[in-house]
Amino acid sequence: MTKSFYLTATGNTAGTLMAMVEVIKGIDKLQPNLGLFRAFTNDDIHEDYAFQQLLALIGREDDLERAWGTTRREYAKDADGAVKTMETRYNAFAKDFDAVVVIGLLESDPFFPGELDRSVHTTANLGTTVVPIFSGAGRTTQDVVTIARLFRDEFTRNYAPVSAMIIVDGPRDIRTHVPEDEEHTAIISIYTDTHRFNEAEMDVIDHAFNYDSKVVTPLGFTASLIDRASKDRKRIVLPESDDDRILRATDELLARNVADIVLLGDPESVEQRAAKLGVDISGADIVQPTDPDTLEKYAQEYARLREKKGVTIEQARETVKDISFFGTLMVHMGDADGMVSGAAHTTAHTIVPSFQVIKTKPGTATVSSSFIMLMADRVYVYGDCAVTTNPSPEELASIAISSAETARAFGVEPRIAMLSYSTGTSGKGPSVDAVAEATRIAREMCPDLPIEGPIQYDAAVDPSVAASKMPDSDVAGKATVFIFPDLNAGNIAYKAVQRSSGAVAVGPVLQGLNKPVNDLSRGALVEDIVNTVAITAIQAQENEAERGEAGESK
Repeated sequence: MTKSFYLTATGNTAGTLMAMVEVIKGIDKLQPNLGLFRAFTNDDIHEDYAFQQLLALIGREDDLERAWGTTRREYAKDADGAVKTMETRYNAFAKDFDAVVVIGLLESDPFFPGELDRSVHTTANLGTTVVPIFSGAGRTTQDVVTIARLFRDEFTRNYAPVSAMIIVDGPRDIRTHVPEDEEHTAIISIYTDTHRFNEAEMDVIDHAFNYDSKVVTPLGFTASLIDRASKDRKRIVLPESDDDRILRATDELLARNVADIVLLGDPESVEQRAAKLGVDISGADIVQPTDPDTLEKYAQEYARLREKKGVTIEQARETVKDISFFGTLMVHMGDADGMVSGAAHTTAHTIVPSFQVIKTKPGTATVSSSFIMLMADRVYVYGDCAVTTNPSPEELASIAISSAETARAFGVEPRIAMLSYSTGTSGKGPSVDAVAEATRIAREMCPDLPIEGPIQYDAAVDPSVAASKMPDSDVAGKATVFIFPDLNAGNIAYKAVQRSSGAVAVGPVLQGLNKPVNDLSRGALVEDIVNTVAITAIQAQENEAERGEAGESK
């Protein structure tokens, strides 16, 4: 994984460009495969002479065309859209380097209100840390320490950790006057009269590369989905080509190389509608779901699968005309790697065919679902909020294990909270007993997985509550996977969190199937469809890896 930090001036102050020159010259000696990336440029990268000067320092002038994210003008028009573009370009750039310094505000840039917010926004969404540079000229030691603290607090309050600070022309004794509470943020002093940058200070900068941010923002998470999916493109079928959102999403998915897309429908009609919408779907395969030969092939397979249920070939021929069954059979027979549907159909219409055709993974007791909840600075997994109405203890344990696998697949370290209105043995009743039994079963199934229950939500997420209610727990106060006792509680909870806190709910992600099929809300936005296709593609990657490992073990 490429190491990085965001290096930025904090105002239009003299000496900060010189400081960057010294830092980059030093880093180039420590990191031979170093890249520089300009997060925001002033309209035309070819007129960004200060950045070109920095590239020339390390002999990377030829990177200019690709080593920038977006413009300040685009950020002013649409901050989230600009940051999304910047992240996409950054990910494409960073993969070629061991370390990247992301360049923020330079001394020569125009300084406007909101510049600091932009630095915070960028740092948080890239999941990196910030190294701010500011001038200490003419300031007392106490002034510099106060300013450093204010900058640090402003960044960290908004989920942008500060891994070091650089002060230009500050008091010579600044390093000996840093209060203890500032020690975790090392301060480096640079002086324009000497241009010296010693070995100890370079160690601080090297440490900044290895500082673990732990911050995951919604934009950062979704950008990582797109990046992961695009590295090993899978073939995903979207049955609902008569929905304009699907066509718009297809345009974006193809433009961002997320997956190979298959649309079901009459090719001429689909292409005409796409042209009217002004979207480019020329890279998609359009499969006619009424093709007689394909229908017969799928009908024969469906009849074979459902023979014990009394399904005749005539019944199968009628069933596979339904686009959900057709798309699901494509996945089952290897004509696609996964399916995403539900924008114009019910959840049952989307997932019932998968229960009948794709079925569950070996060792999985039940098909369930989870939502990936993107909070302001972290990612949680909630299960089951969409499928299993009133799970038994055995099913609840299975949901917990499947949800942990989902969490791990998307980069979340699973620490499972089996939720109840009671923590530990503080409450009694059948529902508490069921959660306690589910916890016992889940621990027996996966003894190495951190699982706690019964536990209340506040004890699961709040360290101070956990300290009083369950002080010896490895999960309490730091849970990442939350298992609700039934669908009623889960569905209410995820929607309450989503609507009240502004969290982004991605899903439902179906769990426990042999191959990935995922459902969309009928109110899904184009962005939701794009994210769900990326998730489905990643699940297909994971399935392929699991099958490869299983084959090697034989």
